[in-house]
Amino acid sequence: MSHNTPTSVTKLLDQMSLEEKVGQMLVFGFSGTYPYPDIMDAVRRYHVAGFRVSPSGRKFTRYLKPGSPGYQRVIRDPEPLERLFGSTQFAPRVGARNYAKTLNILREAALENGAGVPLYFATDYEGNPSMDCFMRGMLPIPHPMGLAASGDVDLSRRVAALVGRQLKAIGINWVHSPVLDANTHPMNPEIGTRAYSPNPDTIIEHALESLRGFDEAGVIATGKHFPGRGHSVEDVHFGIATIGESAERMQQIHLAPYKALIDQGLPAIMLAHSIFPAIDPTEEIATLSKPIVTDLLREELGFDGVIMTDSFTMGGLVAKYEVDEAAIRSIEAGVDLILLKDENALRGDVFRGLVDAVRSGRLPESRVEEAARHVLTAKARAGLLDGKGGLVDLDTVEPRLAEPENRATARESFRRSTVVLRDRSDQLPLPKGARLLVIEQVTWITSLLNTEEGHTGALQEALLERGYDARMIDFRTSEELDAIWPEVERIAGEVDAIVHFGYYNRGEPAQKTAHARITALPVPTIFVSNDPYDYLVSDQMDTVVVTFSPMAMAMESAADILCGRENASARLDFEPSKTY
Repeated sequence: MSHNTPTSVTKLLDQMSLEEKVGQMLVFGFSGTYPYPDIMDAVRRYHVAGFRVSPSGRKFTRYLKPGSPGYQRVIRDPEPLERLFGSTQFAPRVGARNYAKTLNILREAALENGAGVPLYFATDYEGNPSMDCFMRGMLPIPHPMGLAASGDVDLSRRVAALVGRQLKAIGINWVHSPVLDANTHPMNPEIGTRAYSPNPDTIIEHALESLRGFDEAGVIATGKHFPGRGHSVEDVHFGIATIGESAERMQQIHLAPYKALIDQGLPAIMLAHSIFPAIDPTEEIATLSKPIVTDLLREELGFDGVIMTDSFTMGGLVAKYEVDEAAIRSIEAGVDLILLKDENALRGDVFRGLVDAVRSGRLPESRVEEAARHVLTAKARAGLLDGKGGLVDLDTVEPRLAEPENRATARESFRRSTVVLRDRSDQLPLPKGARLLVIEQVTWITSLLNTEEGHTGALQEALLERGYDARMIDFRTSEELDAIWPEVERIAGEVDAIVHFGYYNRGEPAQKTAHARITALPVPTIFVSNDPYDYLVSDQMDTVVVTFSPMAMAMESAADILCGRENASARLDFEPSKTY
């Protein structure tokens, strides 16, 4: 579907310098909750289009480890204004109103700079642990796979609208969702439950409603990761993946959701840092591939919105190219917007590299203007060109987050997405007053939050409140479980059942062996998990409940099913052990 260029965009473009147009092709990372000097400098010197925000971190830490291919390409000497932190300490937790104030400061700096092009702010808010902007008063949601398991497409719409309302309340107007990947490989370490399903029809039904929900809330939705990252066993944050799907399967399965959402006006698409030989026989990474970006996405599928990259310094891309060279090649291929999360001198290198490529004649200025036009059109769609630049009324932030509809929708999303994967020995519901040992694998996100919305011990608390005699042990790693194993064995001999919670998140090792060890104890066990796949769930587990989140509302929903208050109606439309 074509997106007509608003008059406000044409007028703004006429006022912009080359440097300002180049800036509209860049979105930088912004970690933390304070308008640091280097972030203000990025607004004023590089005319950046916007920021991808991660309030919990103090500064983006590169994905690559020392010795990785391409590692030296992301290392730079510190800039004069760069934050220099020697630890991985989290940023201070601030309230939603204060964070909105910080974003307003950045917006005002942009409006006072040059042509006065408004900033946008974007984040990930997929659910489960993938919620990169979570303030007090904001509410969690389950991963898309849980929403699809509900069978209710309107729930997907209402959850997307909830996400959009929360983000818009604090001043974030661009969301990197919905995930359109068909997770056809059960050992995919990166996509998994972020996908609605391996079934393209299911993805289309729920993603279309998610798009409507984001539109209702007034935030820009981004379909990802084009042309489809679901049939992979590599994590492209750390290396390169080659997707060996045939042209026919790419068309029938992986591209089908994009076709459907493009027809309904999807405003933005994020590319996959992967190789797709069936589409581009030269085996260029999709981010830099003209056959994928221009020939397929622009011309064959008719997409006229914003084409953006995933985080630009993921492993595979920088193993092959210098970062500024990769940026030029991606724009040449047809990309509009480069997501550069690195908060270091790479920001200036990429900006100057693009400007120099235009001045030397390598990159046509018409291509830069086309990219800037796409980005500005999306900003107009989000209401950023209305003269106010997206400035948030700080007095409205907390009341908007506290609207009763928000909490009701969040609770319903967990209640209706919790799946009983199996109950071979008919353990559910547990007898009233049963003596239980709760063994919880501690998650990074609940440790980070440590609030009523997400904290260690939420499952035990929920079971205690439902009348069970529930004791608790927790661990993070197999080594920690080893240290407390004698106590686990002792208490196991005193209880009627063990309820253990397991957790998977991309980039972290799955603790499958630890949970299999618990399952082997001579007492009935029930496994509660945020993920149904075999990298965490073993076949020896007779009773498995999947919540698609480790947050407190998810634990309450699991407890309701364990005690018989709720009958789980959610069902997966696939078998997690199979390749599709």
